[in-house]
Amino acid sequence: MADRIDQFLSHRGFGTRTDVRKVIAYGRVRINGRKVKSHGQHVEGGRVTVDGVEVPVGIETATLLFHKPLGYACSTDPAESPLVEELIPPEYQHLGLNSAGRLDRDTSGLLVMTDDGALIHRLTSPKAHRGKRYRIVYSGHLSSHAVDRVTKGIHLPDDPNPCLPADLRLEADDADGLHRATLILHEGRYHQVRRMIAELGGNVERLHRDRIGGLDLPQDLVPGAMREVTPAELELLLHGPEA
Repeated sequence: MADRIDQFLSHRGFGTRTDVRKVIAYGRVRINGRKVKSHGQHVEGGRVTVDGVEVPVGIETATLLFHKPLGYACSTDPAESPLVEELIPPEYQHLGLNSAGRLDRDTSGLLVMTDDGALIHRLTSPKAHRGKRYRIVYSGHLSSHAVDRVTKGIHLPDDPNPCLPADLRLEADDADGLHRATLILHEGRYHQVRRMIAELGGNVERLHRDRIGGLDLPQDLVPGAMREVTPAELELLLHGPEA
């Protein structure tokens, strides 16, 4: 569906939708030369001008792969700055891209940024069974039944529903005495990895997501880098085998 004129202009730097509606109310906006009378009017591929100056359409849709660095929040609240959206390249900022799932400020790794709501649903819905792989460095000692509890669906405090069955793999210790593990989840609850490890007796010290579905974090994506997904990568995200 074509953008509403208030959405179209807001995504192209003319302020919030409230700001844009004021611009429209003052008669400053035209589509194909005709004055816009309603902020709900659809653009429908027409030529949009503000004060007689044409507004470039720009890129119309995009799905980006992003290597989220530490320290950035997946939020739109300026109070939580710095935000992931601040790292979106200028040529994509008008699209209002959203992340398919979130990584907290202290977690790095692969994120998918898109304006495709159906794709977000396919990547985040537990029913789609698209796994997300997390590399964990933790302190403390996990319970002897940790792997079995996670496989069966661990219960978390203050959460009436057990987690979906997941795959926990314990690995060799770090050189500094910390421990390593890999966890593959098929859902995304609030701070789920950290809460699961805490319930098992550990404390997450470092957390990194390096795989979604069948796609590993591309080697050309350094922390903070963002680029468009290729058709082959999209196929791996949606249909590729999980590690």
